[in-house]
Amino acid sequence: MVFRWRWTLVGLLAVGAVAVACGGSDSAGGDASPTVADGRLLVIATTTQIADMARQVAGERADVTGLLPANADAHDFEPTPRDVEKIADAGLVLEHGMHLDEWASRLVEQSGTVAQVVVVTTGIVGQPAAGGEHDHDEDDPHVWLDVSNAKIMVANIRDALIAADPDGRAIYEANADAYLGELDELDAWIRAQVATIPEANRKLVTNHDAFGYFVHAYGFTFVGSIIPSLDTQAQPSAQEVDKLIDAIEAEGVKAIFTEASLNPDLARRIAEEAGVTVVDDLYADSLGPPGSGAETYIGMMRLNTTRIVEALR
Repeated sequence: MVFRWRWTLVGLLAVGAVAVACGGSDSAGGDASPTVADGRLLVIATTTQIADMARQVAGERADVTGLLPANADAHDFEPTPRDVEKIADAGLVLEHGMHLDEWASRLVEQSGTVAQVVVVTTGIVGQPAAGGEHDHDEDDPHVWLDVSNAKIMVANIRDALIAADPDGRAIYEANADAYLGELDELDAWIRAQVATIPEANRKLVTNHDAFGYFVHAYGFTFVGSIIPSLDTQAQPSAQEVDKLIDAIEAEGVKAIFTEASLNPDLARRIAEEAGVTVVDDLYADSLGPPGSGAETYIGMMRLNTTRIVEALR
């Protein structure tokens, strides 16, 4: 997995100092109130999935801002000085962890924020990538593609909001309970949809190694990926491409699935040679933009499941 960092340490320190002066502490040297103008708790989430979950739990009680834009890749996100300022003013920072958003810890450090920082994947049992090699020998960070893991994230977000804003406990608990119920319904719906696929057809080939948790949770067989890596910037060798085509043909795979944020050209060439179709509008690393049908976590999971089931059934 590749992480890019454009700024020099000196530049970041300068930006962080300005941000702290503007919002991280008051003139007397004490902590400033980590709220927006209307008194709500200011929450910064690193990824689109975390931001959506936090909004579902917080409701109108907190103001949630996500750093990662829709349809972007957290693996190679390049923060800006403005992101440092956002964190400096926050009362709560929600990180993913698992090497997905390592850039966030640097932002927090340079911002001088007094905010609580919570890793929302705490308690999730990670698993290796579905296939291929990955740079740091870390677990696959795409845990949200198993709804049971998303429920753990939501519970952690709820607890973090309560710790940062105890007066909002009743609101956060009620909203979290309602949302967790929706996630239970989502999980049951996914399982019912997958059950309509003939068992022999439940085989996935993806653009990169992002769908491992979905594969394991919902009863698929992972045949391979075009980019055998967690990093979407990696490039497959000619030998890896030939091996994948052979596997697609040998396993009788019906389709190749790739994400809307990734260039589908190689997937289409492989599909043409292997005689299968391409579904190129899934979402995994981030939620989709307005109008995509994947603007929320639940929407993303429903869209992905629908596309996969339609192609394999």
